Amino acid sequence: MTIIVLLILAGITIATLFGENGIIKMAQKAKEEPEKSTKNELDALNNLEGEMENAIKGNTSTKLNEWTQPDPLKPEITNGEITVKIGDYVDYNCKSSTATYTSPAEKSGHTEDQVFKANEYQYGWRVLGVDENKQLMLLSEDFAQPTTGGTALGVRQSYTLQGREGYTNGVEELNKICSIYGNGIGATIARVVTVDDINRITGYNPNNTGKRDFNKIEEGIKYYQGDILEYGNIVEYTLTTAGVKYEPTNSANYGTSNDYTIFSYYDEQNRNWKNLSTNESIVLESSSYEYYPTTLNVTNDITISTGIGIESKEYKMLFTNSSTGADTVNNGNNDNFYYWLGTMGKYTGTGYALFTLHCIEEGKVTNSALTRSFQNTGRGKLGVRPVVTLDKRVSLKDSGTMKDGCRLYNMSLDE
Repeated sequence: MTIIVLLILAGITIATLFGENGIIKMAQKAKEEPEKSTKNELDALNNLEGEMENAIKGNTSTKLNEWTQPDPLKPEITNGEITVKIGDYVDYNCKSSTATYTSPAEKSGHTEDQVFKANEYQYGWRVLGVDENKQLMLLSEDFAQPTTGGTALGVRQSYTLQGREGYTNGVEELNKICSIYGNGIGATIARVVTVDDINRITGYNPNNTGKRDFNKIEEGIKYYQGDILEYGNIVEYTLTTAGVKYEPTNSANYGTSNDYTIFSYYDEQNRNWKNLSTNESIVLESSSYEYYPTTLNVTNDITISTGIGIESKEYKMLFTNSSTGADTVNNGNNDNFYYWLGTMGKYTGTGYALFTLHCIEEGKVTNSALTRSFQNTGRGKLGVRPVVTLDKRVSLKDSGTMKDGCRLYNMSLDE
């Protein structure tokens, strides 16, 4: 009986000390509550201090310049306080940087190194659009030209890419070149302009050619629909003793071509070039295309405009030399306004393939075939147009002046 009583008392004692509402638990809570209360008070004071500091500097989160384009088919871009248009000028200054970049010959495929210097850029910067982070993007008004090693392109110096090296390294080299123009005050990054940048403005969609609907990808007629060149078409190539056999998934233009006895292709996973052996196959997807910005088709009947008109500010910014005002669409004044787009592509042909970089030439979006599956080497000598992204702390103010019918905005960087 004594043992039983002692066990009962022990149980009561343990529960009293260690139970949910026991002495030890209550003591812990009594200790934690003041600490938690003190932490909450400190956090509140810190938040208040931060808000007061931001208010004094005029730098509250609601004043961060997050840009949007409410209607993707219209050129207006706003941050809620000021509205600018695609093509407007901003006084960004990349010449404040002394950065340089040398594109090695072994990377470009050119015969010599090509040197670019940020402080040699002589032109302005124009509103291109808004990126996925709601930051404003600017496009160089004219080319960033090499100081040495370039190739003449009318009255300018162009950047040359050639052959397998040019195709393999082209986009990477173009981005490295353009990066030196992103060291000015207010910039966060710089890269080369891409075909998607152009398509967002023109409204072109290779899945719906002829319609202005960049975002719709499952409607309409594809680029070269029904042909082996159809956008997105998957083609299997097999080297046989009779030539190159080609089998597209869209069941068009299949057969064997005895015009080609070899088939070279770029192995993207291993970043090297390979030749098919007899009876060996490779699958390629067609991803190159071309179109006119006014018709959003391969024809250029300017009486039918489904894209952007030739008198629009967007067209003049993208397809003509805005720095001199010369209309170079018809290539009539030795002032060629041709430039690279940092987007690779492939044309799938009947027994062959072309490996390309997209570009702007003669008033349209097109391609430069840098190398081919039958090993012929191509070359492109085109301009380089950097795109600079602005920090959200950058504020714009209308300068009250105009250029080429567009407004010029002064920029400042809020601390």
